[in-house]
Amino acid sequence: MLVIKGTYRILDTQPDGDTVHFTPQDPGFWHDVPGGHRVKRNSRGGGTVRMDAIDALETHYQGVGPGTVHQPLHLGAHAARDELVAWLGFTGVVRDADEKVTAATPETVPGYVLASGADTYGRAVCLTGRGKPPSGTRDGDRITVTVDLLRQTANHHLLARGLVHPTFYGNLPEVLRTDLAAVARRARTAKAPGSVWEHDLTTDGVKVDSLASITEQQVLLPKLFRRLADYIRLFGPALDAFPAYLAGEGESFHVPEQEQAVRGLQHLVEVTGDTVRMTRPIEEVVLVEK
Repeated sequence: MLVIKGTYRILDTQPDGDTVHFTPQDPGFWHDVPGGHRVKRNSRGGGTVRMDAIDALETHYQGVGPGTVHQPLHLGAHAARDELVAWLGFTGVVRDADEKVTAATPETVPGYVLASGADTYGRAVCLTGRGKPPSGTRDGDRITVTVDLLRQTANHHLLARGLVHPTFYGNLPEVLRTDLAAVARRARTAKAPGSVWEHDLTTDGVKVDSLASITEQQVLLPKLFRRLADYIRLFGPALDAFPAYLAGEGESFHVPEQEQAVRGLQHLVEVTGDTVRMTRPIEEVVLVEK
């Protein structure tokens, strides 16, 4: 992964539990981020970091239709966001009704990212660190990330606290996925108060009778939430056509027992009447990057 040092800034942004704004000391290193997508930069050279291997409950998901939707804010969405900004070193954070930060101390905090690529939205996909870069590394170095180094990142911290779900893509080395999967399983077993696992119904089943079922009442994997929220906003809460909708999305993934990628998340989702659930834990799934 590519080591880039710089500063985090949350003022006038909408950070959540897995995205935050980062400005490199040398924005030119954004050009060295590997992969087929480029990092989008603002006039200061900053960009948005999408934290690798984790998925936080949505606080302001755009999706289809006007306005935004969110997952239950009181059941983990705000907890992950608040823990991330506190872990980075921000205090005195004030937000407006649209989740935008209007005050924070200090204005910026030093840190680094370990970048493995960029997504289709132009966000840098990274492991997120605070303070100085790893000992013995320089800005712009490409390094092999060890499990010990992974455990120093916010990605690992949030997963260990049970505040986010694991969500793995193929660009993350297997040794790191293995460690994070074990962390996720421990957090799920612990079901610590305030964690997403205390309320998660992804594999148990979520009963859907309206959009509010998943925006206000029940917790499920954010990736499944996004697909389900879009479906409900387009077609209503009846789930009969939801598997076909997932098939149309055409997302591919790997599971341990199959060598070839499987196409379509409908192969991971079971619909029974008004109830939808995933048929296996998400840490067993490796998604294919688009």
